[in-house]
Amino acid sequence: MAKNEAASREINDQVEEAHQLDPPGRRFQIACECALKTCGRVVTITVDEYRHVRMDPRQFAVVPEHFIGNIEWIVYENDRFAVVAKREGMPADVARDENPRG
Repeated sequence: MAKNEAASREINDQVEEAHQLDPPGRRFQIACECALKTCGRVVTITVDEYRHVRMDPRQFAVVPEHFIGNIEWIVYENDRFAVVAKREGMPADVARDENPRG
């Protein structure tokens, strides 16, 4: 499950790079970074919000209903997405190990 989230994060990092010069507050879409293999949902986010999520390699942006309580907790939630952080142990270890921002 954590590897699926890490793969979404890697794709989303590339999307975010394409929006670096967007005006402040402008929203763009990224793939939901949940653990569900069949998820095709998107999250609408700003560059600043995305960078805030990426400050901690354990954090992921997901649609709120894709929160999985036994492996993560909600750090922040708004009307568009939730930021979840992996619980310590294997979920957090995989998230840190698979972090493309090193």
